Amino acid sequence: MTTDRPAPTFLGRLARVWGGDDRRGDVTTAVTLFLLGWLLIEVGLVDIYSVEPSLTTPPDPAWRVLLLAVGCAITLAKRSRPMLALAGGVVVTAVDVVLWAGSVAMMLVLWDLLYAAALWSGPTARRWLWGTAVVLSLGGAIAVGELTRDVRMFVYAGLQFGAILLVPMWWADNVRQKSELAAVERARADDLARIAELDRHEAVRAERAAMARDLHDVIASHLSTIAIHSGAALSTSPDAARDRGALEQVRTSAVASLTEMRSMIELLRADSPRDPLAAPGRLDRLDDLLELARAGGTVVTAEDPDDVAGADLPAAVGHALYRIVQESLTNARKHAPGAAVTVRLARGQRPRLRAVVLEVRNAAPPSGRGGPVDAAGLPISAGTGMLTMRERAEALGGAFDAGPTDDGGWAVRARLPLSTQDEGGNS
Repeated sequence: MTTDRPAPTFLGRLARVWGGDDRRGDVTTAVTLFLLGWLLIEVGLVDIYSVEPSLTTPPDPAWRVLLLAVGCAITLAKRSRPMLALAGGVVVTAVDVVLWAGSVAMMLVLWDLLYAAALWSGPTARRWLWGTAVVLSLGGAIAVGELTRDVRMFVYAGLQFGAILLVPMWWADNVRQKSELAAVERARADDLARIAELDRHEAVRAERAAMARDLHDVIASHLSTIAIHSGAALSTSPDAARDRGALEQVRTSAVASLTEMRSMIELLRADSPRDPLAAPGRLDRLDDLLELARAGGTVVTAEDPDDVAGADLPAAVGHALYRIVQESLTNARKHAPGAAVTVRLARGQRPRLRAVVLEVRNAAPPSGRGGPVDAAGLPISAGTGMLTMRERAEALGGAFDAGPTDDGGWAVRARLPLSTQDEGGNS
């Protein structure tokens, strides 16, 4: 979408050229100062510091114009060498004042050079410049007051010196401060934009990590169960010929789905942060989870002497415990089919740090039965479950450990902190 903009006028183009922050703007300013100063000389704005006209000899106007041209040429170096250009301007102005009592044209040149020096010189040079200008202004006012013995002349001289020396530098300082503030605001806006982009990126990464965990904990768990039971049916029911084709198709589809699911999980987990975000799943649904495992043929024993499952736990803690139990039962079915599993929940014993301790232990698998493999002899599990359980525990400030037991089984242990409140309070 385009909008029609009016063509810039001549005055608008001239203003942009004059105010341009480049070499062309400096040339334009110098030429403008020369033309304006020449006009002021022609109308007679000269001899502005003459106390006794007989002490000075009025020069030919051409000499004033020539001196003005030298001063305007010096202004061309004000950007690259501001202090050197100011020194040259002071010399030219002093010549004009001493020989010909000064002119308004040369005052304009001096103002421009003072403004440039205060705007573009370094901090040290600016401090020296301000100190010198203040001393000259006060010294000049005092000298005029002493010569005339008139308080009015002292005040008039002080105002005049201040207008010539201090006003252009004050103006330059004001412009520089506004420019610096604008630069800071632009940098701050850029930083805020980068922070917002990082926040959006972190939110996407967190959501991807949560999706990966839930895909693994819920869908992948059910697919593993389908693959395990279909494989068991194929191995234990060789006479079910009419069902064998369907079972083989179910198992092949389940294993293929698990492979695709693992690829999706790895993709979603790429650069994922460790955080406690996840889909709902509370510890008060533990009985349903255990019944589902028993329905699949696993002998599960639950031990909860402190009634942790029925306690009012923080939502994040209850959800993490639920998912860890779910993943542990799935691993037991896959790696130790037929082995008994014990799920134990207890309160931590340290008095100042309330915690829940979870242990899921399975016995050694029956002789001759190992972990599940697919039709090609490859293991169904990719080992992502251990990493997911560890991340869930550590994201809440807890600890996680898993490893073989002395009797040849496997044990998963997790300790999740609650709070330092009393046992009877809500966390």
